Amino acid sequence: MKSLLSFKILSISLLFIMLFNSPVSAQGVYTARGYWEESNKSTYKQIKLKQVVGDALTADEETYLNDFEVFLANYYEKMSSDERAKYERMRFQWDREISEQKKEVKSQSDDFEWRGVDRALNIGYGLYYGASMVSLLEIDNAGVVGIPLVMGGLWAMGPIINPKKYENIDRSVVRASNAGKFLGLIYGGSLGLIAAGGSNSSNEGKAAFIMSSVGSITLGEVAFQMQKKRNYSDGHIEIMRHHGVLGAYTGISIIAAAQAETGRPYGIGALLGSGAGLAIGNIASRNYAYTRGDGRYATNMSSVGIGIGFAISSQIAMNNDAEAGLFLIPAGLGIIGTIVGQRNTQGVNLTNRQGSTINYASGGAALLGLGISAIFQTESPAVIFGLASGFALATQEILFAKYKNENMNLELSRTNKEKGINYSLNFRPENYILNQKLQAGATIFSNYALLSNPIVNFNLKF
Repeated sequence: MKSLLSFKILSISLLFIMLFNSPVSAQGVYTARGYWEESNKSTYKQIKLKQVVGDALTADEETYLNDFEVFLANYYEKMSSDERAKYERMRFQWDREISEQKKEVKSQSDDFEWRGVDRALNIGYGLYYGASMVSLLEIDNAGVVGIPLVMGGLWAMGPIINPKKYENIDRSVVRASNAGKFLGLIYGGSLGLIAAGGSNSSNEGKAAFIMSSVGSITLGEVAFQMQKKRNYSDGHIEIMRHHGVLGAYTGISIIAAAQAETGRPYGIGALLGSGAGLAIGNIASRNYAYTRGDGRYATNMSSVGIGIGFAISSQIAMNNDAEAGLFLIPAGLGIIGTIVGQRNTQGVNLTNRQGSTINYASGGAALLGLGISAIFQTESPAVIFGLASGFALATQEILFAKYKNENMNLELSRTNKEKGINYSLNFRPENYILNQKLQAGATIFSNYALLSNPIVNFNLKF
């Protein structure tokens, strides 16, 4: 009976987390990404394009071009075979990403604009911080209402109080800050449970409430400054946030399976789980350049896995005595869903619109499943969770298959719409060193036309 009660509490906490949740790897100096970035330097590409189209180069430009291509050839030679293979596999996707980024920058206004959701989140966090201050000071007068409102107002006035902090920020900085604030709630709350663990439940809850605000403020500011300086991709932020939340949930599930009786073990589990999740998310996002749409799809797949896990575990609990180990089923399927989601999106490059459409539509499908359960007055948790998760999964995969087909069939060449000219320009600096080796072994009888590989391929179609 006690395990069944804990199971219900964990289910409610999971739903709460899902509502709010809508780095360096060990590698060499000569990497595939580094080589691609060097070979896409704007100065080099501009001079190379002049040479390809037949424009005359100055002496300085010729010297720069020769020196830079020698540098690129040496860089490529020092890359490991794995990094060379990764470059061949990823370079077209990286080219596509930089093209889309240029389009986004061109379409965006130069001035950063605070959206309604940004203002609402800032005020909401301020209200939460104010409420925790009321709890800390044990205020029981008019300040119970006034202090949260004051804090909400102060957080909304941040750009006025400290304008220098908000200079030259973009949407990704705000997104990273919000992710940090949410993860900070988990970290701070976990520390509060650890500090007050073993005492009565009211003290545990109060400590977790107060420390969650401290953690949210701290981690939100850290994420804000890191993103402002390092400018991680939106996909990196999305993957990190998802793994952090999933890790915390997995840690709590493991502790629940162990039938802990105080808050301290749960705090330790959430803290260690979230930390491990962030580390894994950082590795995953560095090994592959996920887009924000990819991250949303992975989060959606994980949520579906957790829902299916609850359907299975609740059915087992109804047929037999509730066992604490059932807590691990939703967490395990959530992890599997994340792995499957991340693997499915590799090479698909979902856009922000596609990822948000998948989230939006699958969420609606889940509500449809819940509605059908309510109409037929289903009392079985397995049927309720199963219908919602099944509808969401079917909708998600139908849309994903559609978007995958669209994205995989994209033309890699660029089209000049104004002049009606199609062209493609591919740089292969690594062929420079291959040509040098071929020429070194050539004789007077060699066919030099066959002893070279093109460094640049330029195709033009009118």
